[in-house]
Amino acid sequence: MGALPTLYAATAADVTGGDYFGPSGWQEWRGYPKKVESNALSHDKNIASKLWDVSEQLTGIKFNM
Repeated sequence: MGALPTLYAATAADVTGGDYFGPSGWQEWRGYPKKVESNALSHDKNIASKLWDVSEQLTGIKFNM
């Protein structure tokens, strides 16, 4: 069940860029996938940049844009 939101987002025809999917059950902790709002931290560009940098360091792969 934990992978279903990711699988849905990757394969469903009604998904558009920027959509966020999570569990539909109580407090969005479990259940089948549904479109949900992501939290404010997920839109923080500074956090995203830091995550990208750490990911490059940990994997040893640099992505040149």
